Amino acid sequence: MLSIDMLKLPFFSNQKSDPTKFLTVNFNTDNVKCLALYRENGGVKIIGSGKGLIDPGSVRSGNIIAKENVTNALVTAVAEATAELGENINSVIFGISGDLCLGQMTTIKAKRNGEFPISKKEMNNLYARINDAAYIQAQNEYLQITGNSEVNLEIVTSSNVYIKLDNQRVPSLENRHGAVIETAVFNAFVPEFHINTLQNLAKKCQLQIMAIGSEMYALVQTILSSHHDLNDFIAIEVDSDYTNVAVIFGRGIVATKNLNIGYKHFVEGVSERMGLTMREAERVLKSYITGKLTEKEGNIVNSALKTTLEIWLTGLELLFSEYTGVKTFASKIFITGEGADVPELWEIIKTDAWARGVPFKEAPDFEKLTFLDLGKVTDGTGKVASSEWLTTASLSLIYLELEGLLND
Repeated sequence: MLSIDMLKLPFFSNQKSDPTKFLTVNFNTDNVKCLALYRENGGVKIIGSGKGLIDPGSVRSGNIIAKENVTNALVTAVAEATAELGENINSVIFGISGDLCLGQMTTIKAKRNGEFPISKKEMNNLYARINDAAYIQAQNEYLQITGNSEVNLEIVTSSNVYIKLDNQRVPSLENRHGAVIETAVFNAFVPEFHINTLQNLAKKCQLQIMAIGSEMYALVQTILSSHHDLNDFIAIEVDSDYTNVAVIFGRGIVATKNLNIGYKHFVEGVSERMGLTMREAERVLKSYITGKLTEKEGNIVNSALKTTLEIWLTGLELLFSEYTGVKTFASKIFITGEGADVPELWEIIKTDAWARGVPFKEAPDFEKLTFLDLGKVTDGTGKVASSEWLTTASLSLIYLELEGLLND
C-alpha cells in the first residue's frame, strides 16, 4: 500500500485524541456536499448526509468566488448531515476537486556511499530535493494551463509511489545500506489562495480541519483498497464541470489531467434543446436516468446528450495524448462521478473508434466505481448510494490512512 507522508500535510489537526466522528466535504459548481461518518470496527460508517445549494458562478473551476454564498451552503450541508445525531461534529476533511488540483509523479535517482546506513537526515534532504523538483514542475504546468506565473502552490497530498535501493524495491530507506537510491513520489498541488479560503471557511463555520486532500487521490485509494491484485489502471471522474483522469502504474499515480467538460455540460445540452432552466434540465436528466420520462421526451434528451458526449469524447482522446511520458496505457478503466450515471456515456466510450487513437495495451475494460468498492465504508443512511456521493464518501479513505486503518 502506498504511504502518505504526513509531514507534507500541514493541515493535519494536532488534537490530543483521535476523533471517532468526522465530516467529509467537497465543493461543486452548484452545491456543497457533506457526509458525517463514525469510526466503527476498523472502518467508517456514514451516519448523515447534507447538501447546500449555491448560486451559479459561486464556484468556478474549483475556485470559490462567492465566499459568503458558499459559507452559507456549507453551514446548511453540515447542519443537514448532523441534524439527526443530537450532537455537533467539528472535525472535517476537505476535498480538492480535480480541476484545481495538479497531480504528478517526480522521480529522483541519487548515488551515495553504500558503506554507511541511510540516516533520517539524509532521507529528509532527499525528499526536500524531490519536493523542490516537483514544485518547479508543477509551477511550469500551472503556467501552461492558466498563463499565471504569480500563484504560489501548496502540496496537499504527498505519497511514495516506489522506493528502490540498488535497483531493488524496499519498503523504506532509513538504516538500510545501498549505493544507489531511486524514489518516485506523487504530489498533489493546489493554489495557496484556495487553501487560505478553505481555512477561512472552516473558521467561520467553527470547523476543525483534519486534512485537505486530493479527491482523485482518495478515489484511487478507494480502488486500491478493494482491488488488492490490481497494479495498473486508469481512473476517470466525470464530475460537475470537469473530467479528471489519473493514470496509475505500479499502484501509484503517475499524473492527473483535467478536461473542462463534465456533467453540468450534459445538463446544459438538455437545457438548450428543451428550452429549460438549468435546474429544470437537471431534474429532467435525473428523471431520464431513472427511466421516468415518456418515450418522446427520452428521445429528445438522448439526442441532446449524444451531441455533448461526442465533444466530450474528442476531448478525452486529446487528454490522453498529453501524457507524454506514457507509451502504453493500462486497459482497466474505472469511471465515477455524476456523469457515470448517464447511460449514453457508457455507450459512446465503449466505441472502438476513439480507443484506437489511444495506445492501450489491449481493448479497454470499463467498470463503474460504486459503493461496493468502498470496502471499509458502509452507508447507515440508505440515502447516498448514487455516484454523486461517491467522491465525498471516498474522502474518508484519507481519515483511515491517517489513523493507520487502511491496511488492517
